[in-house]
Amino acid sequence: VIEIKQFLFQLPLVLILMLQVSQPAEGFIIRLITETLQNNVAGEPVLHERTSWDFDPEAAKRARSLYYEKNGFRSAKFIERLGVGLDGRHEERRQAQGERDVGRLNGEHNVNYPPPPA
Repeated sequence: VIEIKQFLFQLPLVLILMLQVSQPAEGFIIRLITETLQNNVAGEPVLHERTSWDFDPEAAKRARSLYYEKNGFRSAKFIERLGVGLDGRHEERRQAQGERDVGRLNGEHNVNYPPPPA
């Protein structure tokens, strides 16, 4: 038991003596300890900077209504615009699709598509 107490007392003294003797390593060890604590325990310094943001909780509701107006619910209008193309012949294609979809519910083909055999 006495030997363990002596060892535990002598170990810190030996470590302190080694740190005092090796001057170049001292800076490295201190920097290693401080960077480890700072980056792993406290977090990067940029995380602790105060910032202010202009936040409008109603902006999302306004943006959603504008999006629905332009692109439709679940982007139905947007997908339709992609489907007819952007090469100047999109109105012709839209008209052809309209003729093809007569009798179907709002162009939703999963309800009554394919048509019954003639």
